[in-house]
Formats: sequence, C-alpha cells, structure tokens
Amino acid sequence: MARTETEPSPSASAPESPSAIVVPRAVTLYIVALVAAAIAIVSATFHGILIADLPDLLLFVVLSALGERWSVALSPSTKMSLSFPVHYAAAILFGPAFAAGIAAAGVLTTDGLWARKPPSRLAFNAAQMAIAAAFSGLTYRWLGGGHPVDLARDALPLACGALAYLVANDTLVATVLALSGSDFFDEWVGTFRDIGLPWVAMAPLGALIAFAYQDSRWALLYFPLLVLVIYNGFKLYVTLQHETDSALVALADSIDKRDKYTFQHSLRVARLVEEIANRMGLSARDRNMLVSAARVHDLGKIATDNRVLFKQSTLTEDERRLIKAHSAEGGELAGRFSMFSRGRQYIRHHHERWDGSGYPDGLAGEAIPLGARIIAVADAYDAMTSDRPYRKSLPHEVAIVEILRAAGKQFDPAVVEAFVTPLHEDKGAAASSAQPQGSCSYS
Repeated sequence: MARTETEPSPSASAPESPSAIVVPRAVTLYIVALVAAAIAIVSATFHGILIADLPDLLLFVVLSALGERWSVALSPSTKMSLSFPVHYAAAILFGPAFAAGIAAAGVLTTDGLWARKPPSRLAFNAAQMAIAAAFSGLTYRWLGGGHPVDLARDALPLACGALAYLVANDTLVATVLALSGSDFFDEWVGTFRDIGLPWVAMAPLGALIAFAYQDSRWALLYFPLLVLVIYNGFKLYVTLQHETDSALVALADSIDKRDKYTFQHSLRVARLVEEIANRMGLSARDRNMLVSAARVHDLGKIATDNRVLFKQSTLTEDERRLIKAHSAEGGELAGRFSMFSRGRQYIRHHHERWDGSGYPDGLAGEAIPLGARIIAVADAYDAMTSDRPYRKSLPHEVAIVEILRAAGKQFDPAVVEAFVTPLHEDKGAAASSAQPQGSCSYS
C-alpha cells in the first residue's frame, strides 16, 4: 500500500540518473536483509501449487500489477496503491506464501518492466510488500481465521490480519527512510497518518473480495466499479487538499504582492529555510513541512490595515500590537489547512526570541519549535536585505554581522551557525570589515 517515492538511498548531491545513484551501505544491507526475509517467509510457508491453483495465481498477479499501477501520491515520500485489498484477499484465501509471491510479482511488473525504477527501490518495494502481505496471512491464520471465510465468525482474525499488513508496511517504509537520515518515529507516524484513511476504506473491501471469490472467480466482476469509485474518491480527496493548500499559498503571495517592498519575500524566506534545514540535517518530511510553513509565514498580515503595514513613521503602541498579532493569527488560519496544519506552530512562533523577549507567547530557547527558529533567521535576513517603507535595504555583509550579533539573544546560535558559515566562508573578508548598523529588528 505505502511505498517510498523518494529514492531511499540517495545522497543529497546524487544525480537523478538511476545508474548514478549512490546507496548508503546501511540501506543496502537493510534491503538485502528484507529480500532474504521475504524469501525465507515464502520458503517456510510454501506448500506447493496445484495445477488447479495456477489460474488463481495468474489472476491475482494481474490484479496485483493493476493495483500497483493505480496509485495516488499522498505525500512527497508516500504513495498509496490499490494493491492492498488484492494482497489481503490472497493472504486470506491462499496463505502467506501465495500472498507474498503475488505482491512481489505485482511490484516487479510495474516498477521493473513498466516504470523501470532503480534496482534498490525495486528490490525494497518488492520485498517489503511481500513481507507485509505474508505477515497479514500469518496473523490471520495464527488467530484461527477459517477457510472458507466467514465474515462474522472470522471478524477478529480479519481485522488483525489487515492491521498486521498496515503495521508491517508502515514500519518497513519508516525504517528505510530513517536509515536515509530521517527520524524513525516521525516517519512512522507520518506514514501511518498518510495511509490510515485509505486502509480503513480498503481493508473491508479485501475481506469482501475474499469472501465472494471463494464461491466463484466470476464474483470479481462485481468489484471493478467499486474499486474505481474508491480510487477516484481518494484521488479527488488528495487533489482537493493540494488545490486548497495551493489557494492558501496564492493568498499568502497576494499579501506580498500588495507591497512592492515585500514582493516575493515569503518565497525567498522559504528558499533560505530549505537551505538551513538541509545544512542542519532535517529529514525530507520535516524539510517539506518547514518549507510549506515558511511560504505562508506572514499569512496573518492579511488582517493588518495597510495604513499600519506601510507606515513610514514610528508606529504607535496600538499599531505595534496589531503588527505583532499577525504571527498568532497566521498560525491559527494556516492550521485549518492540511499541508500547513503540522507547521502552524512554526508560523505562530517565528517572532519568538531565544532570550524569551519575543512574541506572541514569550517562549525562550529550545521551547521555541526548531522550525520557528529557522524561519526567524531566514525572515530576518531577507527583511534586512530588502527595501522597506522606513529604510533602504542593508548590504549582505552588514546583515550577516547583525545576525551574528543577535545569536544567543534573538536567534538560536545553532541555526545562525548553519545559516552563516557557508556564506561567511564565501564573503568572510567583506563581512569582517563591515560595521554594525544597529539592532537586528524587523517585522
């Protein structure tokens, strides 16, 4: 069901050509272990195939391959395919070895013959899907699932068999991503969240397919339309999510566009945030979430009066309160949208200060979410190096000096180091000769 769509191996600088991808040794060993485990499970549970079983085997291989071809990208690293009910029904009807074989065959057909994906991804996906399918069948049998299947009597084994598939699938995918540099727990929870709803919809479908198929192969003719409805439903669900989130990004961009001084500010901040996150070794999932939050970090300014936002003279105390409200309001608004819901705290707290004197909640140090600390540095740099109604832009060198001066006071020193060091190496001489121009303030 869930499969890695980013290569589980590559170094950040690796070229896109499959033949040129460099696979970390730990990932290679893990994939080899998975392949060996899949072979061992099939060998231990294989009891031979009768001539009468060949039509079933060929039919389920075709269905598995078609299920793999019908897929929806749920996130940058996770894809949901419609193969799960096929694998699950096979595990219930014919046992672990049969289910593992048709799962592996389906992946090898789609990823290998059609998509021609890199060998490492092909081997990983085939092995992990085979293990998940086999584990589902083993769980069903261990809990006393019967044959023929009785939906009422076997309700518990059926439910646990489906859950076993989900847990195995999620764990194997999260592990390979963790070996590639991500956090295992974050990936496990993220993948579970991505595929949980599809699993709830498709697990009963798999049980129904098994129940109907044991009476006649022709019973499968009842299911294509139902499968198509489920597929189109999830495709529409994902499309609506993306379109809604894109609309929010467009709204945030419109806020930038109404001010010639901040035009494309959020886009530049997002690019800087991505660079810092890469240098700090954040996982792909965390980077994507952080960049998405950075794109709309000033969303709360939609409620700020233009007379206050563009005022060239000193702000009154009431006007300062209005300006300061934008981070909390932006976090609340962004939290209502799927792509930004996990990053709403980054938006809310991107004006907190390391010493606790920021807003809206006066958080200090590591109590401030890391993503908010990263956005704060990128936001300050771009604000200082851009023209504003009340001042001209500062030179790059001066902005770097200001950020260095504010490390440990306004900014997280570790984030400042990740941001400044590569830039400082390139323009160290100029930066060292620049004179400080006041406090590092921005809005």
